[in-house]
Amino acid sequence: MLAGVALATLTAPAAAAGAVVAPGHDHDCIVGTPPPTVDWSALRNPILTFSDIGVKDQALQWSGGAWHMLYSDMTETHSAPYVRFSVAISSSSDLMQWTSPRIIAPNAASPDIVRSPSGRFIVTYQSPSGLEYRTSSGASLSSWSPAHPLGHGLAGRMIDAALAFTGHGVILGFKAGTTSQHFEIAWAPTLSAAFHLVGQPDIEIYNDTVENYEFVTTGGAWRLVATSNTLDQPFIFTLGPGDPSVPSTWLHWVDGRQLVVPNQPFNTSTGISSVNFEHANSAFLCVGPHGEDYLTYAGSTDLTTYGGWGHARIGIVRSDDLVNWQTPP
Repeated sequence: MLAGVALATLTAPAAAAGAVVAPGHDHDCIVGTPPPTVDWSALRNPILTFSDIGVKDQALQWSGGAWHMLYSDMTETHSAPYVRFSVAISSSSDLMQWTSPRIIAPNAASPDIVRSPSGRFIVTYQSPSGLEYRTSSGASLSSWSPAHPLGHGLAGRMIDAALAFTGHGVILGFKAGTTSQHFEIAWAPTLSAAFHLVGQPDIEIYNDTVENYEFVTTGGAWRLVATSNTLDQPFIFTLGPGDPSVPSTWLHWVDGRQLVVPNQPFNTSTGISSVNFEHANSAFLCVGPHGEDYLTYAGSTDLTTYGGWGHARIGIVRSDDLVNWQTPP
């Protein structure tokens, strides 16, 4: 866990009457009875890989006695754009053996998973119609609702949605724009209500924006895990001083730094990351059953197959301080 004095501690109001998920726990990676200790010595990277499918934009959740990995399922096609995206899910008891992809949202990409104050699981993603979400009330994540539109009141192209329930409405982070892209924050009193644009957070890496957002709490503070739009490297930020229940607080992030993921054969090649290969794209942080931190990420050795996205696979590293990362043996 990240040491030091936490900024923007979880001072949001208590959750509404009847709520089972308190503010700051909506993105808990471990829900329900925790799993046994992860057998780190038995893991091998990449932990999730398919011979004929690329996988990226992953989100990891333990619930219902199993690990569940949601991801962008990339299947090659014979005509342009030579790849078909879907949001799919695979499950595992041990992070080693995974079920075959089960598509929960066709023609969609970039899922994130969070829980509402009532405890319902919510997966967000983008589709040609815009941002959408589906819900599941079961811990097994085996059944999902029809798609609901996300971001009422917001216009333009939006991707990489991430939610945070603060006890005073819901924060929506997303990447907006086409040729000129940027990170934006919006707020709504409820998920189905109209969202109001709050603004663009003061984050810039390599003179560019960030993408693939995850709001998560560690060390008693809100964090943002995001990937640089240039070079596709993972970064972590801490929410700046202020009350998280005030939407404008979410525009200010401090102590940003790169999460240095080691090179392995599946996530390195000659050339430049994000140009010739992917080193640690779409990173996702999971606080494990004993407080240890796991980071999953997408790696590939090429960016020519699968419509130029490459044959991406999912790796994992762990840390006790969010600074030094260890690969499986």
